Amino acid sequence: MEFKVLYIDASTRSFRFEKISDPNIYGIIDLGLKVHIDLKSYEHDPLEPGNPLVLGIGPLAGGAVVGSHRIVAVFRSPVSMGLHVSEMGGAAYSFYRTGLDALVITGKSPEPLVIELFGSQDGSTSVNLSTISEAELNKVYAGYGGLSGTKALTKYLVDLSRDKVLKNKGRVAVVGPGAFKTRFAGIFSYVLDDRTANLTEVSDSASRGGGGSVMAQAHNVAAIVFGGTYRRPNPKLSDVTALNAISQQTFKKPYSQALSEKTVKYRFDPSIKTGGTFGVNYPHYKDLVPVLNYSQAYMSKGLRLEVHNKVMENFWAPFQQEVFDGGKLTPASKNCGEPCPVVCKKVYKGVKLDYEPAHAVGPISGIITVDDTARLVDLLDNLGLDAIEAGHMLAWLFESVNRGLLRPDEIGLDSVPVMDPEALSPETSKRNAEAARKVLELLVSDSAPKVLRLIASLGLRAAAKELDRIYPDRVKDVGLRFEDLLVYAAFGDTGYFTPNYYWSPGVLAPLYVLGKYWTDYSPAFRDPDDYATTALRRAVFEYAVANAGFCRFHRGWAEEMLDDMYERLLNVKLDVYTHGLAVYKTIAEYQKKANAAPAPWESKRVIDAIASLAAESGLQGWDDAMYRKEKIIEWWNRFYRRLDQELLKVSPLW
Repeated sequence: MEFKVLYIDASTRSFRFEKISDPNIYGIIDLGLKVHIDLKSYEHDPLEPGNPLVLGIGPLAGGAVVGSHRIVAVFRSPVSMGLHVSEMGGAAYSFYRTGLDALVITGKSPEPLVIELFGSQDGSTSVNLSTISEAELNKVYAGYGGLSGTKALTKYLVDLSRDKVLKNKGRVAVVGPGAFKTRFAGIFSYVLDDRTANLTEVSDSASRGGGGSVMAQAHNVAAIVFGGTYRRPNPKLSDVTALNAISQQTFKKPYSQALSEKTVKYRFDPSIKTGGTFGVNYPHYKDLVPVLNYSQAYMSKGLRLEVHNKVMENFWAPFQQEVFDGGKLTPASKNCGEPCPVVCKKVYKGVKLDYEPAHAVGPISGIITVDDTARLVDLLDNLGLDAIEAGHMLAWLFESVNRGLLRPDEIGLDSVPVMDPEALSPETSKRNAEAARKVLELLVSDSAPKVLRLIASLGLRAAAKELDRIYPDRVKDVGLRFEDLLVYAAFGDTGYFTPNYYWSPGVLAPLYVLGKYWTDYSPAFRDPDDYATTALRRAVFEYAVANAGFCRFHRGWAEEMLDDMYERLLNVKLDVYTHGLAVYKTIAEYQKKANAAPAPWESKRVIDAIASLAAESGLQGWDDAMYRKEKIIEWWNRFYRRLDQELLKVSPLW
């Protein structure tokens, strides 16, 4: 397979095109991994110019293969300190029109850089590199056209070239002010109206791992505008007959039917009269949804159900009424920018609410009033921050204040947030929501208090350890270290990842890539050897879907059809799983070179969360883990040992 790649050196504002053919590259993650290995990015700090930001698309984009239009970012993460992959839904529907498969950014621009990429029908790509002064950029962030942050910058750039954006079905990817201030910012892109190029309510972002921070701080790139009139020349990409044949062979059903049935959760499930991750997760997982900084680990089943009922009444029910009108699919369900029938984006009062961003500034932080959550999600998007990371930060800080490790004024507050499950109410929720707003705005401001400056510059794990050093008397008096209240998996000496919001060993287990769904995240405790094998298998298939540019909401059908799609649509014979296992081994070797391999759990909250799940499972030999914490450490060691044993069966690709 051949991939057209544009290399931009931001420091000199120069660029070159290269066509890459490598027998081990079958998609954008493969390509990004090879770039990082060739440039030895593991030798560079993630926020230095030597850490390339690779952005690209899968080989199936540009045709009738629904769900294959994600832009994938590959970079060394300033959070985990290892290689990370983050995806942005729908944006490849514009990016493939540039005629490029990938963009690689190295070097650092002296001034904030704006990259414009537009493709022509003949396959050529025009590249324009311009700058915006730091003062002007900050002025736009502060307010432009009635908007702020990422939305304001998007509108500003569209206004500069609206006709070109419309003609070329363009889109804009931007970073927000949080990308220049913190280690955990994302890259954001808003769906533009086809007729006017005005911003719609729907955005998507490549947020986990700090890719936006890399784009801003390592390269000083503020935005990328892209589109074009290019069409990929492979007619098989639009061959619905071939897709139907593969689907019939795999599922004994037409393609459209298989797609619809396998994505029903994300669109609308008539059996439960709701849809999307927000709509489904709360009634499905019930009291197993983590709340209040994962303190459900210490609650009785009865108290967990009380909290769940409060969440359902005050948080879920208003969303359900507004988005689904009490139980039917409505125009509030939208797509991510490609013509996808799943319409997984659920818009609540003008704000797109998915489970995890909403939960971050929702129940995990003691907030159960959904209107307040919607405003905070909008704020996070404008600031350009990873919502999941921000939610863990807020919950940790709120509990640290509750426990006496911090004073309210040390994080910019004048009162103590409420993290008591029995006291949780709409009134306390509003109090926490106001506290969350203050902390988030201060975090990216020039007047941030010392604690927030530490978090922004060091990340949560290193900041927690620095706070141990600054406040040893408080640690001694409370009997807890700062990191004991923080929910994270450790990597190497300083790296970490806060988990996606599931009460599951899989989101904290010693895997080489966390912070996404490259794991088994079911809320069940199992034998570590079996779990490691299952989690690795899920990680490989999740990689394979992303490598081909697919949205993971389509994994139910795409995983089963992927080998055949490569063969029938791309003329490539590929055993997706075997190749994926070798890629995962290659990533594992990279992480070791980057000092970002999994490290043992350090946090008491993490160990207790896993131990309580073990106790609840009743699994023989592990059911007393809450009282014998050494068993949980044994579980971690056995899981990691089994993972590496499985990876010994394959060799790295490069």
